[in-house]
Amino acid sequence: MAAAVFVITLIGCSAAFALWFRDLGPPQIAVLGTGNRLSLLVSDGPARLVIATGNDPIAYENALTRLRPIFARRIDLLLVAGDGDSLLVPLTARDDRHVRRIAALAPLPPSAETAEMGSIDTLTGARRIQLGPAVRVTVETAFPFAADPTTDFPSWRATIEHGGTRIVALSDGAAAALFPPSDATSVLIVAGDDPVAAWNLAPAVALIANAEAIGGPELRSAFAGARRPPQWGFRVHPNEALRLRFVPGGVEIASESAQDLSEAD
Repeated sequence: MAAAVFVITLIGCSAAFALWFRDLGPPQIAVLGTGNRLSLLVSDGPARLVIATGNDPIAYENALTRLRPIFARRIDLLLVAGDGDSLLVPLTARDDRHVRRIAALAPLPPSAETAEMGSIDTLTGARRIQLGPAVRVTVETAFPFAADPTTDFPSWRATIEHGGTRIVALSDGAAAALFPPSDATSVLIVAGDDPVAAWNLAPAVALIANAEAIGGPELRSAFAGARRPPQWGFRVHPNEALRLRFVPGGVEIASESAQDLSEAD
């Protein structure tokens, strides 16, 4: 009896692992609901990069746990963004023993959270990261007009490319005006406030917004009567993870969470 139970358990675990590996292998992005910001997990096979920001560490842990089985928890590069309470998620992510390297997108302004974060590497200028054989991630930062670098963290943009498909993530709506336009963006992700303002300056086929920043009816009404609204809108709540899979010629997103904005009225 014990041998039979062992064999059945082994077969079941092997099947589960095979399904997990098939799910994790293709290049993809996961948008994580982490409170007042959205975080990102970008993966290409076993290579993984996280951009962590937000004020809800528990939501971050819950969203990430949905995506990482116990045998595939490694994070090769953790990029930290934010200031004040939006560093609470990076503080939690920093303590993950599966993280291999940590760096901030820009110098962190002085705060209690920064002091607890301790000394970490800081990226300088725009950085292009070849995550795996098929995915490139370019991260850039810029300060809005009249921002104070001693107290403010800059706006940031992350551009994730797979073949001819380009996905752009912005820290907030104001960031859209600080960087040169991107060519043919498939999906625009806005981690913080003013997602509609971001889309107006950097339009894409689909818009992914933080549910903490905009409500569903508000998102639809924002594009009512617009000449060229996004085709689809997505809102990511705290604790949730929205997965975008790169496929030949584009990107695939689960349709059950989509709002059709092309006919907003």
